[in-house]
This record gives sequence, structure tokens and C-alpha cells, in this order.
Amino acid sequence: MSLRHIILLLGGAGFIGSNLARELTNAGHDVLIGARTADAAANVHGLPIDNPDAILAFVLERRVSVVVHLASTMKPGSAMADYIAERRQVATPTIHLAHGLARSGVKLVFVSSGGTIYGVTTSAPVAEDDCCAPISLYGQSKLEMESWLRFLGRTAGLDYLIVRPSNPYGRNQPLRGGQGLISVAMGKLLDRHPLEVWGDGSVIRDYIYVDDLVLTIRQLIEAGISGMELNVGSGEGHSLLEVVNIVREASGRTLDLVFRPARPVDVPKLVLDVRRLKEIGLHHARPLEDGIAAYAAQVLNG
Repeated sequence: MSLRHIILLLGGAGFIGSNLARELTNAGHDVLIGARTADAAANVHGLPIDNPDAILAFVLERRVSVVVHLASTMKPGSAMADYIAERRQVATPTIHLAHGLARSGVKLVFVSSGGTIYGVTTSAPVAEDDCCAPISLYGQSKLEMESWLRFLGRTAGLDYLIVRPSNPYGRNQPLRGGQGLISVAMGKLLDRHPLEVWGDGSVIRDYIYVDDLVLTIRQLIEAGISGMELNVGSGEGHSLLEVVNIVREASGRTLDLVFRPARPVDVPKLVLDVRRLKEIGLHHARPLEDGIAAYAAQVLNG
């Protein structure tokens, strides 16, 4: 294994964080999980993101070498009030924290959003250097945070990496939450309820199995990749209706659909260009059929 790190996951008790913690721990790294509320039994430390001074003190005390930022209060469909709260509770404290990490020589890995940060694109797939013009407040908030990290990289020497995942799915994603098509579909199967479809089902997205996502993030940390943005996805697009059919086939169950009017925050097509990641040699993405089959086995068979 490469250099052993002490890694703090901010917002690490959630979907991506819990999977990343397992991946990093299994690889031999020391993992600390920060969340708003402490949980001694789960090794979760009370480190709310709106208290950057406490986080920085913890980082220095525990000799953390890498901080992974996963914390957010927003979802892709969040409204203006949520955005304003996010700026106050997450964005501004994160800027203070990042400045402190720069002074202390601690790396910051920021998990952004490849699914929302680009907005409506004319190119397909979309690359890291393409224009970012989000049409959702969630994507706008991620773009603003990215801009601040690049600024601190230029002016304060912040060692940073920006990861832009596509649409992750898999273990520990809420089945009855408000985001994550594949997991929501699994939840509807369990409850024998129809799946709500916003629009006609033709929207195309790039999906990545969470095990592939966290493996990539772990290897990026170990390789010391810094100072750039990286798309992490499959590089392939699937329509909503295609995804639903794959879920049906993997589960062997019926899934009815209820169509609703399209939402203005949903771009028609978003597929990530993953050539930069492939050039580094760290692209991992199993076919969607394989990932959904593995996930369905976990969810439906216990």
C-alpha cells in the first residue's frame, strides 16, 4: 500500500461517506468521521461544518493529513431559502476552514457534483474544462465552492482536489429519499408503489456504482493527485426509461410509472467525459446492468 493517511471525512456519516470510510479503512488508512452529532459507537465525532475553528483544531490534534468534504444541506431540487442557508451554514465556514488547512499544509478533497455543475450542455460527453453554467441552486452552490478552492490554491497554497461524481447509487443510499433514481426505484419495488417520473422519461444521465466511486477517490488520495477537477463517472448515458427497465430485469418485479410535468432544474442530457481520469489510470466503472444487479441483490434479498 502507498503512504498511510489519517483522513477526516466531513459529512462522512452519509451515503458516499459511509462507503468511502469502509473503502479507506479496508485499505489500511486511519479514518475519522465528522458529523453534526457525535456517535461514539459508530466512531463519529461531533464536528459540525459551521464550526471551522473546532474542525481545524481537531485536524491539528489528530494529525490529519487529508480532509474529504462531503457536507451539504441541499439537494438538486432545493429552493432559494435552502441555498441561502447553505451559504451561511456550509459555504462560508468551509472557506474559513480551507484557508486554515492551507496554512497547516493539510489537503482538502472536495466532493462536488458532476451531475449538476455543468448545466445544459451542447457537448456530449462534457469535460472538466467545458463551461459550467448550472441551472439548479444546488449546482450553483457547488460551483461557487469550487471557485473558492481554486482561489485559495492560487493565493494561499491550498492543496486541493475537486471530484465531480456523476450519479452514484448503491449500498447505504436512502431508498425512500428525495434523490437517487435507482435507489428510489428500489424503494418503490419494496413498497409496491409506482415510481414518479418527472417528464417523459427521456432525460439521460451518467450513473456510477458507489463502490467504483469510492475506489477511485481512495486511489486519487493515495496517488497524491492535486490542483485539478476530475469527472468521476461511467462516461456512458442511460435514459430514465432505460434505467427503469434494467431495474425491472434485475429484480424480476413489476414497477409501474406515474408521469408528472418536467422540472426546470433537470437538464435533458448529462454524460461525463472521463478521459482525464482514464489518462491518470484510475477510471473504474462497471456496466450499469452489473451494478444494478449487485445492488438489487443487496436490497431485495437482504
